[in-house]
Amino acid sequence: MRAVWRVRVLGRLAGGVVLTGFSGTLVESLVVSRVGGWLHDAKPKPFAVSPLFAGGRPVLDGAALGPGTEVEFRVGFADELLALRFVDSLTGGVTLFGKPLELAELEFRDVSSEPLPSTPCFKVEFLSPTRFAVKPLYKRRRALFDFTPRPLNLFKSAVRQGRALGLLRLGGPFLRWVYTYVALTDFGCWGRCVRTVKLLGGGVARGFVGWALYRAFGRRRLADVWRALRVAEVFNVGTGRGMGLGAVRVTPLECPGATDRG
Repeated sequence: MRAVWRVRVLGRLAGGVVLTGFSGTLVESLVVSRVGGWLHDAKPKPFAVSPLFAGGRPVLDGAALGPGTEVEFRVGFADELLALRFVDSLTGGVTLFGKPLELAELEFRDVSSEPLPSTPCFKVEFLSPTRFAVKPLYKRRRALFDFTPRPLNLFKSAVRQGRALGLLRLGGPFLRWVYTYVALTDFGCWGRCVRTVKLLGGGVARGFVGWALYRAFGRRRLADVWRALRVAEVFNVGTGRGMGLGAVRVTPLECPGATDRG
């Protein structure tokens, strides 16, 4: 797996602000303005952002943030030079909502160099609306989305993005293994399971927001499972990942019990 870079920014707002749309599009605009306008139309996008976090919770839609509020966001890059250019641009100051952000912490690391977990159980938190594009059986003018956190949805999205960026070589055999051996064992939501957010550039996006527990009942491709999850955590999943939709947090879990196979 090629190097994957993550930049985490923590700062305090100089003044109070009212956000009327999804904060991920704001972070995306910040990255594009600092690194280069060509990134907006790049396919595939070599970066993905998270929404803003305030008080440890994602700012999804219609939030009021007071002066001194501590906010955080992250940006994943598939190119070290782009990541370094973005980090260098932050040293001259950061402006959010037209007001300066007092930087408290700036973290830049190669997450691909970190050891992979070995547990077959894990939790995925879907922090911003997540939607997986599916092919309709009949022609329709609008895109068709699946909001369910099925294992195949999760891993197919991660594999497609990883292959497009040259980060993964996984394909059909791995996805068939996932379909056979990786199970969704539980899932839940924080309030409503499907959230609708307004995008700052216009339009709306709907998707699943909550958590899901998974277990791989086999160890033969377990390292590949965690490679794919690493891509998912850095570059998000589903559609709209560049603007911060489909942001996920993955946590390894201990899972006593059934015998592994495969």
